[in-house]
Amino acid sequence: MAKSNDPWMRTIRITMQSSLAITVMIFGGTLFVQQLPMAESTANTTDHPSQMEKMDGDSRDHSNGPHDRRHHRGRHHGDRINHPGDARKVGLDSLRLAVQKDGGVPLPSNLEAVISDRWAAIQLGKALFWDMQVGSDGVQACASCHFHAGTDNRIKNAVNPDEGVTNSRAGDVIGYSNAGSSRQGFETKRPDESLTREDFPFVKVIDVVTRMSDGTIAPGSNNSNDIVGSMGVKSTRYDGLQPGSPIELGTPLLDPVFNRDGKITMRAIEHRNTPSVINAVFNFTNFWDGRANPHFTGRTSFGDQDQAAAILVNRSGVGLVAEHISIDNASLASQAVAPPINPVEMAFGEPTMGNGRRLRELGQKLLRPSASSNHPLTPLGGQYVHPYDSVLGWLSKAPENGLSTTYESMIKNAFVALYWNSKELTELPSTPTPVQFTQMEVNFGFFFGLAIAMYEATLVADRTPFDEWMETGQFNHGFHKKELAGLNVFVNEGRCLHCHAGPELTNASVRSAKSGPNLIRAMAMVNGTALYDNGFYNLGVTPTTDDIGRGDTDIFGQPLAFTRQALFDRLSSILGTPRMSFPIMGNAHIPAKDEDLGLPVCEDVNADGLCEPNEPIKPNFQRVAADGAFKVPGLRNVELTGPYFHNGGMATLRQAVQFYNRGGNFCSFNINDIHLLMTPLKLTDEQEEQLVAFLVSLTDSRVKYQQGPFDHPEIRIPRDGTDAVGMLQLEAVGSGGTWAPLQSFLNLDPQDPIFTPQGQCAR
Repeated sequence: MAKSNDPWMRTIRITMQSSLAITVMIFGGTLFVQQLPMAESTANTTDHPSQMEKMDGDSRDHSNGPHDRRHHRGRHHGDRINHPGDARKVGLDSLRLAVQKDGGVPLPSNLEAVISDRWAAIQLGKALFWDMQVGSDGVQACASCHFHAGTDNRIKNAVNPDEGVTNSRAGDVIGYSNAGSSRQGFETKRPDESLTREDFPFVKVIDVVTRMSDGTIAPGSNNSNDIVGSMGVKSTRYDGLQPGSPIELGTPLLDPVFNRDGKITMRAIEHRNTPSVINAVFNFTNFWDGRANPHFTGRTSFGDQDQAAAILVNRSGVGLVAEHISIDNASLASQAVAPPINPVEMAFGEPTMGNGRRLRELGQKLLRPSASSNHPLTPLGGQYVHPYDSVLGWLSKAPENGLSTTYESMIKNAFVALYWNSKELTELPSTPTPVQFTQMEVNFGFFFGLAIAMYEATLVADRTPFDEWMETGQFNHGFHKKELAGLNVFVNEGRCLHCHAGPELTNASVRSAKSGPNLIRAMAMVNGTALYDNGFYNLGVTPTTDDIGRGDTDIFGQPLAFTRQALFDRLSSILGTPRMSFPIMGNAHIPAKDEDLGLPVCEDVNADGLCEPNEPIKPNFQRVAADGAFKVPGLRNVELTGPYFHNGGMATLRQAVQFYNRGGNFCSFNINDIHLLMTPLKLTDEQEEQLVAFLVSLTDSRVKYQQGPFDHPEIRIPRDGTDAVGMLQLEAVGSGGTWAPLQSFLNLDPQDPIFTPQGQCAR
């Protein structure tokens, strides 16, 4: 953390960084120290890794590269885990200890060049994340979709009909990336109806689809390809804003999909299930399809793929200069700038008309004073902020709403001056007419993304019963014999460790990517071999054509998948595909042999173990496994984050385990894209129960009881599709948390299978 002139503030920051089991608060000049529940305190041995290593009889190994994955696949059922040392041999560890060893969570290497005070940036990020004024309607905040263990558990008006592609696969490299779009209707629930236990799972008959005469793929009988997503704004044309007003100018439109009886527009629903922001800092890329690039440019989610991205920098003796800036390890920032301008999630706009809110206009809304009062909007001005909020308590105006500062002051406190201190005005397009913007307004997306990323980087859940066992070697209240048996199923018979590896329990982590060199891998498929993006797999959850995921393109028509970018570029003369106009991440580090069979991927002329860009890829690896592939999520707090998978089509952990046990849903239809290990596991009922018990042991009780850093300001969220003001009120929570724990989706027992799908996965 950045240094502070206030010694008390410095003490607080050290407490946050070191993850001690106390919360320190200052309010009204009084020091408050709160001891967390004993279950959350760690044993003395956690501060002495050498003692733990001696106890385990094993050195710490956090690696989970390709050789580790071959080791995972080759494990036999007799190689059991009995103590933490055994778990470390396969790359697992306490996340807290792993982060300590790393020196902290993965953050940009050049952060100090842009952020002058990290704590101030965290405060700004939390305010922006929870502020309902950020939404065009004065209701929709970032947190409106991430309020429950970092995700969304609402059940009314929560369904999106599938928006897939036509069944027109163009070979092994191009795949479905050029396929046209198709839309199906609602099968599960219509707009503003409520989901129930009996709706799940969405796939009730395995490997059955309906092939339509126009080439599209529709659900089979008794199945649904709907998606459980989060509510956004109502369809509204963006007509501009009024400084000082949280509600922007707009013309209501009839939404052709999200409506009641073709007359009343409902709040629109996102096209994928909401992922949790907790522990998202460990993801090398974010969003289910990974489109939130690890390089942040301040404008879009696509990193250096957006070559025109620029911000204004006030250079001494020159003045304002538009510069392309690229900040590494900043996928959270790339993710954060997408929802505020999305006409489904947070912003008014009609994209078919080229109409929509820009990030600089959002900056204008939050920064400019009202013409009548000469004051700008107060941060969180309509929301109560608990005086003991772990981040914002020092700024709370309690008992009044809001913070005792302005967004302008918060930006100045957090960011290096050359990004905001110019008095020059720049005329740029705006709605309804071009407007002269300040440097701070033009760069608002840059500030917004990085500040929210800094806040989300504090949302680290690493005090679970499993992590406690990894640190102490002792059974505890949430990790005992049954959970240990489940861990053994996870590592051995369940084959979960192949994808959910490392301390983060995902191959899509910064650690697994090795910050770039381990991005493109080679593996065996059900049929043949292919190159793929590390941490992204097609598991047969839905037909590939329902959602091509990582196989999709960015807003410039360029592939999202690093693998497809590399092969498009390398094989451009053969395929007629365009050369990439930006550096391709991972292209210089394609392994010379695949991780499963050891087959040569290229002619490794210089014998360095890599396929250099000038070393041709062999024909059997000129294949991209990206279509229908989605990011492997981490598993901590998974008890609280249902429904599951990218489509939200399974309601309980038992349903998710049964999905893997049967070998997936669409093994035959997805045969060209499906992962090698998606075969029936043949787990017994007892093993399924044990595996679910282990997954429940990955719940951090600080998340469950909303204790700091998972506390939050008051927020009002929409109850249904017509709710214009946010009628579901979540009260402000201070760092001490609440007495009432968060519940699982639909309050279901994680062991509840509800319904076991019929049919069998065949290949």
